[in-house]
Amino acid sequence: MGTKVEKGKRDNSDYRFHRFVLSFPCKNNLTTSRKQTKLFTKTRWQISPPKTRMNHPAHINGDIPFVVYFSLSDDKTDAEIAEYIEEYMACGKRLFTLSSDLMQELIDHDERVKTIKGIYDQHGASCRCAHSTWGEGNELSLPFDGDRKRMLRLAEHQLELAALFGADTCAFHAENWSNDSFRPRTLEQWRSYIDDSLEKLLPIAERCNVVIALENIWSHIAAPEELCGFVERFKSPFLGLCFDIGHANVLAASGTRSCSWMPWANKDFATIPWDDHILDKMLPHIVTAHLHDNATDTDSHDIPGKGNIDWETNMAKLMKAPRLRTLQHEIAQSFHYPAKTILNAFAAKGIY
Repeated sequence: MGTKVEKGKRDNSDYRFHRFVLSFPCKNNLTTSRKQTKLFTKTRWQISPPKTRMNHPAHINGDIPFVVYFSLSDDKTDAEIAEYIEEYMACGKRLFTLSSDLMQELIDHDERVKTIKGIYDQHGASCRCAHSTWGEGNELSLPFDGDRKRMLRLAEHQLELAALFGADTCAFHAENWSNDSFRPRTLEQWRSYIDDSLEKLLPIAERCNVVIALENIWSHIAAPEELCGFVERFKSPFLGLCFDIGHANVLAASGTRSCSWMPWANKDFATIPWDDHILDKMLPHIVTAHLHDNATDTDSHDIPGKGNIDWETNMAKLMKAPRLRTLQHEIAQSFHYPAKTILNAFAAKGIY
């Protein structure tokens, strides 16, 4: 599409990004914390994504698989990961999400990739969905040329990991709203950065047989009109949308409009994109969905029934999405709900 990105770099005094220094398939990387940047030189990654994988159809006998979210909110051992998988498999679930924090663990510690993949394989489980790392420096709209190269290598790696673990979609956040050094920029500039990222990543997504799913978040560049615009411009079967029902509820025009970070996330714009019709607008392009509840005042990621989402109305609409492949529960690990509690909460709403 011929879009241009800005040259130059950010001030390294606040450089908090995860960075890669070599092109793939070598997985040499830099791992950073909030306070310091530290160099690690990894050994060559020994596992490659399969050359051919099952191309999961959008609808299987009219059923949409319900996928379990798995987080590494604390440092989990291999035994704890196996125990978590077994807890859900005892409830009849064997499809999981390769979550953003598990993805980060695999990036930072590539020696665990083969081990953790083996744990899933030994249990007859797989990661049907994936979620890319997110936060400052990870989003597809990252402005600066040097940092974008690092971000795009990271995104390529994550698409490869998604394919390796059996996922056919990988959710990506498009916007950068967490750092003032990225601002002010116009909506047109943000759009051009994302266009440029997608132009480079879609051939990789096709090679990996993984659909990039852009997720609805907080600001104008992640509003449904913008997200649908990306899909419609590229017209690729490897680009779709991830509908996050909790995010849509926080942004509901009929809600409390009280989420504390919304004015800050949209301070470059004259308005906040409150909208009661996010699902309706995204519906033609939704390939997967994140399901969790809240009371519109914050993004709590709680179980259905703990917030005020109208599950009956929303699910009736969502199940009509023509490209829908999967539904994912995305309940925060911090609640420490047992698997049965989570699944029963969704079952009470007729979802599982």
